[in-house]
Amino acid sequence: WGGYFYVYENVKSRMAVDKELSSVDYIGAAAVSGATMVMLTNPIWLIKTRIQLQLPTAGEANYTGVFDAATRIVKDEGFFALYKGVVPALMLVSHGMVQFGVYENLKKAFPSYAALKKSTDKQVSVVERLVDSSGYLAFGALSKMIASTVTYPVQVVKSRLQQRQDAAFEIVKDAGGEAGGEIKRVRRNYTTVLGTVTRIMRKEGVAGFFKGSLANAARVAPNAAIVFVVYESCMDLGVR
Repeated sequence: WGGYFYVYENVKSRMAVDKELSSVDYIGAAAVSGATMVMLTNPIWLIKTRIQLQLPTAGEANYTGVFDAATRIVKDEGFFALYKGVVPALMLVSHGMVQFGVYENLKKAFPSYAALKKSTDKQVSVVERLVDSSGYLAFGALSKMIASTVTYPVQVVKSRLQQRQDAAFEIVKDAGGEAGGEIKRVRRNYTTVLGTVTRIMRKEGVAGFFKGSLANAARVAPNAAIVFVVYESCMDLGVR
């Protein structure tokens, strides 16, 4: 978040030289920030995903740590393997675009926020600060829930592309769609965005793109709320 906000604020300040920022400007600043951070952090997320999803396999040792995973991925698959999933990750820049677009517009409509920002009095009461913070909490949580739900299918595709392509076991379903007693060994190969989307749609349907989306929204909302309160507090201290 530190890097994201740093780029975001710098882009905004450059845009706001001679005009008031619009929704399009906020979305554009979020897009630039998101794309920058994706290119810097995609290898880290790929390694994290590989380590978390690895299972015991015959004839192939598991990763023992971050350094081991990084060196083996580069050795076995090439340097650019660290950027597997970068296309859907760049598509996930839309997450920040939606989140900051919603957040900035809600913030503009928040009377307490507008009043505090326009005030020239440096002494602001505790009550006013609490009211202001409650608005940031609500808007931060709401914008995050909306963004995470709207862009969740892209996150699913990204995770499938980044997971290690090991053999796995699936329970074979009968003609009626019910799980039978037969178990078969399969290899889950997710190599392209289109192929992954097609496979998920064929095997799991539309619901496959939203598995765990509600739980994810509930999980990320409190974190986002706190992040935005801290962010606005730091910005307020910087202005003052």
